[in-house]
Amino acid sequence: MIWEALIRIAIIGTERGTLPEPAQEALSRLGVDTEADPARAVLEGAALYHQLRRAGFPIGTFEGELPLQAEAAPEGKSPVSGRSARHLKLILEGRFRKALPEYLQLLKTHQKSIPPEHLSALFYFSLKSDALWRILQESLSPFCRWLLRQNPDWEALAGREDVESWPDAMHKEQLSMLRYIRRTQPAEAISLLKNSWDEYSFSEKQAFLKEMETGLGRYDEPFLEHCLSDSRKGVRTAAALLLAHLPDSALSGRLFSRARALFREEKKGLAFHFPEKLDDELKRDGIGAASKKHPEGQRAGWAFEMISRIPPRRWEEHFSRPTVDTLRLVAGTNRKKLLLEGLANAAILHQDHRWIEALLRYWWRTDDEEGWSGNTGKLLMGNLPDPVFNEIALQHLRQNPGFIEEKSFISQMLGLGAHNWNDALAQLVLQGFQQWLSGARSYFWNLWHYKRILEVAAYRINPGLLENFRTGWDARSPVWYRWEKDVERFLKVLAFRRDMRGEMK
Repeated sequence: MIWEALIRIAIIGTERGTLPEPAQEALSRLGVDTEADPARAVLEGAALYHQLRRAGFPIGTFEGELPLQAEAAPEGKSPVSGRSARHLKLILEGRFRKALPEYLQLLKTHQKSIPPEHLSALFYFSLKSDALWRILQESLSPFCRWLLRQNPDWEALAGREDVESWPDAMHKEQLSMLRYIRRTQPAEAISLLKNSWDEYSFSEKQAFLKEMETGLGRYDEPFLEHCLSDSRKGVRTAAALLLAHLPDSALSGRLFSRARALFREEKKGLAFHFPEKLDDELKRDGIGAASKKHPEGQRAGWAFEMISRIPPRRWEEHFSRPTVDTLRLVAGTNRKKLLLEGLANAAILHQDHRWIEALLRYWWRTDDEEGWSGNTGKLLMGNLPDPVFNEIALQHLRQNPGFIEEKSFISQMLGLGAHNWNDALAQLVLQGFQQWLSGARSYFWNLWHYKRILEVAAYRINPGLLENFRTGWDARSPVWYRWEKDVERFLKVLAFRRDMRGEMK
């Protein structure tokens, strides 16, 4: 109706007619000054409604509950500067995308609020990255959380707060409520589920258990133990995996009791034997459910699953030895490879950093490339605390100075990009590369990994070192033309991060 009214006035002229009162009210609500010059009001209205018609839908009136007034910054936080907001814009546009986690961490450290104009983009990025969402949600104000609930696309992040409507809600709505309650009051989730648990379908139960990964604790154990008796294998397996995350759970104790009986003292020393059969108790505790078969056979697969779920510290207690000595004892058995891989999985599952470090050091010292170069080795490296990462990397480089080999232990550690480098490590790696570049007489294709190392260093070293690395690059080297763009990009990223940090203070 409004579009037709605008067309009519445009044809006959504002001298011969006026806009109907409903059309004037609608334009006024959209910000058009209908008290100004009539011709101007008609032109602005036509331009606005032309865009609405192209979009294919009208702007409706918001009927939901409005939030409290959105202040420039929530209580206790200050707004970022315009330049800092510009930094975030450049990151989100993709020019410095890998700086996003650092930017969000700076917001938290300096008690700054998220620039509101970039919230929607951050929410969409968070849908694709659990790690990013974990950082972002710590900085969300009440207004940000209100905004998050306004778009159905973001429901997987927000969760529904109206938990009191659980009994009458559809499954999808209940999932959203469970997501919210596991984030805010995780121990209360069981009371929502257990009364009607048996009425849910197999797929619905699995979806609920998936949401319970957030906020998992000992308060969940009785309910999860009940789920181990479910008639469907998928439900039992999901419950068993959750219980395996709890290091002191009854399931963990049962698996340890069965696994320790597989170690036996023999004439040649400690030996490990595979279980003879997969009985009902092991099935109930989730063993044998893995779809991928173990290379050494079915029985080996059962043993591997058991070792992979038992907290490694239990073996220290069982053998009455410290971490490194226990590791050496297990490595001396007849099933070294299987047991070490299983212990590595268990160390990652239970975030046992002593065992993560011990296993990596063992594989490095014994030059076990198969151990540290596979997916498990990469996961171990990625889970190292930053101080331990820097200690191991510096130790390796000092013992093996000079050129970093493409498939070496240190090349994989640096190339992961999972840790912040301390200044000593940054100087050692990059000055070593500068020295090689200065002395190089030809380009070797096996140096591609240095491009990755430069890329990682740009985002992981202290940007305060920028001035140290502006010099030292030999532009007269015969191979400089191969590296010039990579070095320029490295310096550009460092400069951006230095400005980003400085503007946030």
